[in-house]
Amino acid sequence: MRVVLGLTLVLCCWKFGDIKNWRKYYSTILYLIVNNLLYNFFVSGKKYFLWKLEPDFLLNQTFSFLVQTFIIFPCIVILFLSYLPMSQKKVISYLIISASILVGIETIMYLAGKITYHNGWNYWWSVAFNCLWVIMLRYHYFKPIPAWVVSFLFTAFFIIYFHVPLP
Repeated sequence: MRVVLGLTLVLCCWKFGDIKNWRKYYSTILYLIVNNLLYNFFVSGKKYFLWKLEPDFLLNQTFSFLVQTFIIFPCIVILFLSYLPMSQKKVISYLIISASILVGIETIMYLAGKITYHNGWNYWWSVAFNCLWVIMLRYHYFKPIPAWVVSFLFTAFFIIYFHVPLP
């Protein structure tokens, strides 16, 4: 399923994304990659996952994580930022539509058993997190340093609220 999603996103990114201007989005792509790698660092050593990518098609958990981190997420960032409206009136509806697409993808993955929730995390936390995710991507694109600070605060909240043991 993740292979199909990855290939679909690569094709969509190539056809519909602003791929020729990828450098404009590079720092936000790295922001998302670093956050995902940090999540994996914090949870995998202690096996204290909040959500976990289950093996998929020819991919074990590690390769599923790598496909998500280095193929799926960069394509999503490029597609998301390629169409980001500059008009404040359109931003809220764009964020809602974008979060809804991510929730739709997650719902399919959840129903197919390709993502599981643990240690108090559940589907509704993921819905909220996907909404936060698109807001933070936009925020980072325009204000990278403050976005890192806010991300640190959200991370601290999640670590404390879900009792994530630190390595």
